[in-house]
Amino acid sequence: MSGYADPVGRADDLRAEVTRRLDELVDGLGEDAAPGKIYVGWFDAADVAGCPTRFRAAGTEGWDFPGWSPQTAGGTVGRAALARYLDRNVTPAAAAPGADPALPHPLDAVKQWMREARGTPTSSIAEWVTKLWRFGERADLAATAALATRWVAGFVRVLGWPLPEGLALVVDDPGSPSARRGTPPWRPRLAARRVPVTIGSKPDAVIGTVAPSGGFDVVFHRPNSGDELALTERAAFEATAAALAIGIVPRDVVLTTADTGEKLRFPVRDDLLDCGVRLAVDVVRQRLRASEPLAPGVAEHDDAVPSAACRYCPERATCPPGLAWLDRPGRWHNGLPVLAG
Repeated sequence: MSGYADPVGRADDLRAEVTRRLDELVDGLGEDAAPGKIYVGWFDAADVAGCPTRFRAAGTEGWDFPGWSPQTAGGTVGRAALARYLDRNVTPAAAAPGADPALPHPLDAVKQWMREARGTPTSSIAEWVTKLWRFGERADLAATAALATRWVAGFVRVLGWPLPEGLALVVDDPGSPSARRGTPPWRPRLAARRVPVTIGSKPDAVIGTVAPSGGFDVVFHRPNSGDELALTERAAFEATAAALAIGIVPRDVVLTTADTGEKLRFPVRDDLLDCGVRLAVDVVRQRLRASEPLAPGVAEHDDAVPSAACRYCPERATCPPGLAWLDRPGRWHNGLPVLAG
């Protein structure tokens, strides 16, 4: 069961709170601001928490869903390929009586899905793969297949085989008996409709039945640990975004990591949701700030958070905190250590 007596009511309260806070931000927007569509996902939230100045410097790129690329498509293709394999080899109708299901070969499963997707594309990701194939984009196809293969191998390794009972992969193909269709992202109805906001979260899998009782878990799989914020913040954002989209607060958020074999469970409670709301609203705040002229007395880099990422930041040449961090004693500059300030 969920940690809440009324998971649906808690999700409704969450929607009302986020809408109220976003309306407050939009009400304070200047007349000269020109915001476009604002998409809020986990990677946006992580970028804002890492350094708001660097996030704003990216400009309007990525304000809406950035579209498919090998990096954004790898996990989606991996889920679809694994779901197709489960449908044909593991479901009760396909499995041999009394026999353990055969462990999938990740690359073979991905290649088979790609071949079939090109023939009858039934989802946006299948249409994208078909387009790459028709236009001869072999490098992008190979990169996507490699990332999808890594995703499948890591997911099966960490979750175990056979996969946990009650697990359904989240895919775009509604006909799969081993999966469920992803929930559309949440779009709050803001008083000022000139700023369309979308908050998106698409788990890799769901364990349990999505029902008003809230007794289900959402699973997010990471092929590698990477350079990410504290996993609690990732769980907080995903719990909030999932509750906003589904309209039901999940019981737990499960984060898995292939290269370390970690499987971490985060019960969804008020403190986790409060953190998630803050992360999501902060993305919109920074997008709106980037869309309008600076207020008098406000410096562009007043909230910069210097780190190793300053080496690649587009504001590197004009950001005083970043320059000070790069040139401080003990750091390397142009291949040589900086010995004095």
